[in-house]
Amino acid sequence: MMKSMVKYGKQILKKLTDSGYEAYFVGGFVRDELLGSASSDIDIATNALPNEVEDMFDNTAATGKKYGTITVFIEKHGFEVTTYRIDQEYTNFRQPESVNFSRILKDDLIRRDFTMNALAKDINGDVIDIFHGKEDINNKLIRAIDDPYKRFNEDALRILRAIRFAGKLNFKVEEKTLKAMEGHVHLLNELPTERVIKELDLILKQPHIKKAYQLMADINMGEVFDILSQAILKLKTTNLNVSIEQFFALGLYPEKTLNSEKWRFSKNQIGDIETIRGIMDVLSSQRLTPVIAYNYSKDLMLAANDLLSHFFKYDNQEDKIINLYRHLKINSFKDLEITGNDILPMVNKPKSVGKIIETLIEDVLTEKVENKLEALLKLANEIAEELNERN
Repeated sequence: MMKSMVKYGKQILKKLTDSGYEAYFVGGFVRDELLGSASSDIDIATNALPNEVEDMFDNTAATGKKYGTITVFIEKHGFEVTTYRIDQEYTNFRQPESVNFSRILKDDLIRRDFTMNALAKDINGDVIDIFHGKEDINNKLIRAIDDPYKRFNEDALRILRAIRFAGKLNFKVEEKTLKAMEGHVHLLNELPTERVIKELDLILKQPHIKKAYQLMADINMGEVFDILSQAILKLKTTNLNVSIEQFFALGLYPEKTLNSEKWRFSKNQIGDIETIRGIMDVLSSQRLTPVIAYNYSKDLMLAANDLLSHFFKYDNQEDKIINLYRHLKINSFKDLEITGNDILPMVNKPKSVGKIIETLIEDVLTEKVENKLEALLKLANEIAEELNERN
């Protein structure tokens, strides 16, 4: 697959260069190739203008024409072909207001984030390395291009990208770049939290995660995002990969609340974060029972147990949890051998049906009654008689 992608990419380079333009593979693809790892992220930069690119290829889409990007399709594979550009004023710490197109490769490379991402490779395999990116790769350094303070002021998300690359590649952040990250970390608060969440989620999946946690601590990210201060403090010396939901639950526990207006998670993610935090409360204060297990998913129960056992005075109950779920008598009210329709004729008020089912669920889980229709009908009738007398 990768070989065919490179082959198709070279077809685009050849057509552009045969037509008198410059064209290069750029960015992450060149970096990863030098690192000896495969990358399907093949981007192409050229001094051909967007209209010229569109005219040259039969199958294109104007996916980012305003910013110079035309997607060229070869055999159903899409390649982003972007005109060299010079970014204009950045006003939101994320994107330029507008761009000017350029015919000079250096103009395009200097606006990128890190030296290792400012490499270009021509159709013959020769690498253009204006900012000594290859040297930094060899030295395992993440270095911002030119003035690091300017780079992070342009796009504050680059701070998180630096952390992600450190966690991915096990690289060190160059000293001036690290100081600029610390000096501009407050700008992360200016970004849409959707972008921050997405980047944090990627960071948490990296293999050298301890390095990423330590960088978060080094630049005082917990002071910018107070909700994450405890999580960063506790994680910074570990190699434990946690999910984004665990990360925030650890930050919240035991008393903070998630501002869902600010942190724009999906409804499911919000539910999982709050549930993990809630389970942590339950596990730390109560004996684990089948009834508790029934009320939560096994995955979230294990996620909460993981956090408690690593970072608080709490005995790991992973084996007990797994065994408990394995032997639950029922996993849902639908597993009961009795239905609401069976109970309805027994009660004076329909709302009593729900109360009876709740009691039956608990008694089945605690093995006070077998999950068999005859036994459940008998118990349901006894409970119904009590409720009818009260009503």
